[in-house]
Amino acid sequence: MPISPVTAGPYQNQLGAVKVSPVNDLAPPVLATVWRGTATEARVRGHIAVTDASGNVLQSAGSPDLETTLRSCVKPIQALPFLRLAADRLEASDSEIAVACASHQGEDGHVATVRGLLAKASVPEAALGCGPQLPSDEATARRLLASGGVPRPIHNNCSGKHAAMLATCAVMGWPLDGYMDLAHPCQQAVSGALQEMLGVDLETVPRGIDGCGLTTYGIPLAAIARGFAVGGGDAAFRRAQDAMAAHPFLVAGSGRFDTALLEVAGARVTAKIGGAAVWASVVRPGGPGVAIKLESGGGEAIPVVAIAVLQQLGVLSTNLPERLRAFATLTMRNWAGRDVGEIRAEPAELSLTDGAAL
Repeated sequence: MPISPVTAGPYQNQLGAVKVSPVNDLAPPVLATVWRGTATEARVRGHIAVTDASGNVLQSAGSPDLETTLRSCVKPIQALPFLRLAADRLEASDSEIAVACASHQGEDGHVATVRGLLAKASVPEAALGCGPQLPSDEATARRLLASGGVPRPIHNNCSGKHAAMLATCAVMGWPLDGYMDLAHPCQQAVSGALQEMLGVDLETVPRGIDGCGLTTYGIPLAAIARGFAVGGGDAAFRRAQDAMAAHPFLVAGSGRFDTALLEVAGARVTAKIGGAAVWASVVRPGGPGVAIKLESGGGEAIPVVAIAVLQQLGVLSTNLPERLRAFATLTMRNWAGRDVGEIRAEPAELSLTDGAAL
């Protein structure tokens, strides 16, 4: 069987290319290039914001004020009500905290951990409102279908986050029904945590519905970086960071970049990908926060761009450990398993400039 290349991994509700900048804006920099043999096949443009905990833009590429949706990159922030209100009362383990922050692949370990968290809170699996999703790990998906099973909400990449929200409802005496509604006490607590960390009034910004059914918001890229940077001063966020570093597999899964990065450098950096090619991280312990957005909305190039940025910031060395080398330049293979191309970072255009980019 051909070996699949490591990539950012399948992600929920991917759409086609999106345009996120006004048409009269200058084209954003090319952060990565897709090569097929020696031919340039595609250029991946995007934006980077590096900020401190006050939201000051320290370095950037493209437009740090670009508006983008939050998607799943903010799961460690969405988990704060669970950590503050419910985790201790449930005696939640680090693995259960990690899966609450995860975009997992529905592998056996992921599903078992989510079920364990629901059981601790005496919440039925049927309460999960995130919708059924086929495991994005190919081997797990094949095994599920071959056994006659069907995708269930527990396999959804967001089931850990939803389980944590339901567990918080159980502890606080809030109704399980309607826990995804913005007016529900659970989502009021979540949106309050997002406002606190991101420094944005969510009542005034665009909003939409995420792949798992929860509300997501359109905010400046720099605000996402700020949200991660300010987390270093919050005990609950630091607890999430420690859990993610201790259980990298639960945060994403086999062959996934976030898992590999946390395995190698979880003590120095916390990272989380979201749908539509948005990625956030924070250098431990004191920042800065980093947010990346690729204009295409496809996340395949996120690993090569993220590694290049972390190398520029001195978080990763130029001599990468073996675990990360496959992500620094991503190999493309055809259906016969033959190497046919690569996705490479473009250091010249990716080079960060001091302060907000003009």
